Amino acid sequence: MGNLFLREKENWFAWSVWGIVGAIVTFFVTVTTQAPQFMVLSAIGTLVLLTWWMQSTKRFEFGRAFKICFYVLLLSCLPAFFLIIVPSDQLNRFDLIVQVASFAFVSLLVCLVCSWIARRPKQYY
Repeated sequence: MGNLFLREKENWFAWSVWGIVGAIVTFFVTVTTQAPQFMVLSAIGTLVLLTWWMQSTKRFEFGRAFKICFYVLLLSCLPAFFLIIVPSDQLNRFDLIVQVASFAFVSLLVCLVCSWIARRPKQYY
């Protein structure tokens, strides 16, 4: 029956570690390739690994999984985005706004899909 009356407390240290590992991988990939596409793919790769782990434990409901996925993805992308993408001189303001908007849309979509995959299956009584 799961934990009907017991709400689990979030272990934000563990999710922060996932985010920091994702940030290191994303930053390394972004520095070596200088391509925003690979930055997004490496951050999503970290999120896919987290989703696989969350799905195998089967302890996460959709809202909780979405909150964790969004937090880890945000932590994974922020350092590379602010240290590599924003200071580059080859982008004008319009290109930067388009990239940020498209990245926000893609990351929201990926977080929704990953949360749907990682959610606990319905229990039938």
